[in-house]
Amino acid sequence: MILQRLPALALAERALEQSGPSADLVPMAGVPVIPMPSHVIEAARTAAGQVFPRRSRGSAALRRAISEHLAVSLRLTVDPETELVITHGAQHGMSVALRALLEPGDEVIVPAPTYFFDGMLRLAGVHPRYVPSIESRGWEHDPEAIEDAVTPATKALLICNPNNPTGHVPSRQRLEQLLDVAARYGLIVFADESYERYVWDGPGYVPQLLLRERHADLVTVTSLSKNYAFTSWRVGYINAPAHLLTAIHHALEWDAINVGDVAQAAAEAVLAGPQEWIEPAFATMRSRRDLLLDGLRRAGLTAVRPDAGIFTFADCTSLETQGRQLEDLLLEQGITAIAGDAFAGPGTHARILYGGSAADLAEVGRRLRVLASQIRRR
Repeated sequence: MILQRLPALALAERALEQSGPSADLVPMAGVPVIPMPSHVIEAARTAAGQVFPRRSRGSAALRRAISEHLAVSLRLTVDPETELVITHGAQHGMSVALRALLEPGDEVIVPAPTYFFDGMLRLAGVHPRYVPSIESRGWEHDPEAIEDAVTPATKALLICNPNNPTGHVPSRQRLEQLLDVAARYGLIVFADESYERYVWDGPGYVPQLLLRERHADLVTVTSLSKNYAFTSWRVGYINAPAHLLTAIHHALEWDAINVGDVAQAAAEAVLAGPQEWIEPAFATMRSRRDLLLDGLRRAGLTAVRPDAGIFTFADCTSLETQGRQLEDLLLEQGITAIAGDAFAGPGTHARILYGGSAADLAEVGRRLRVLASQIRRR
């Protein structure tokens, strides 16, 4: 099997290889880029001098911290011993879970546009069936279209909640409808729920496991990277009922044995410790989103206002190009954006980040206006 590069990493390398000076790129981040606070650094320093017993499910202390966080923040009751496994981030967790619970040849329905699940699905030997979401309704998932896509080979539904790249957050009612479809056909529902802290508007984030009375076969993966600026540490977790997590745990042992103990000690500290150090990073994201939307509008581009995330999914049809050519066109202007077909969506669209300063967002808008004006004059 030959896989393409992960689109975000491929674009980042192309940006660095730009023939012009790299300083011309407008800096935009997809997660808070801030140093760890002293209590996290101290936890890692202490752990580095210790010897830990090997626990393939992950640190018991970290699993307890996660369970307590889920109870306090999301009203989720989770058994840390039987319903949690620590992973090297959400990407690793999803890949392991898919390979543990599905068989080669199975089909997985995926509402799209969506995160880069394609390579993980193909590594598991399963076939994605992408079902378009409804742009005119804020990129809402379509339960009827999803049900129509079910075949005898369909074994799972895979959702991203909140959605990357559109920023759509399904309402509780819509999530219930999706789980009801899964229950009728005996499908496992895999959910990447890595953006819980990034919800600005709309119905609010509803974890699928709050609805487990409707359907028991639910697997949620989460990353600490987004919510705790923890990208460099590569720690996440899988939350699933014991009847599914046992197989996932066994697969993780064969895949990686366990996650590093120093990183897990730091993760426990970042979850259980004070949050004042990171809260300011989220305080201005809604206003920065609105700055980017205003810049897009002034350039004659449109985008559904995202309820969550740190990105917009802009319709760039008026720029008269799409796919990799659209990425290159924007990159020539110093704007790093991923074309929509990388997300199994329309290639005329692009995911543009708004994790930058107000001045940088104004500059993105200015460059888009210049580009759009040049194209109109052709």
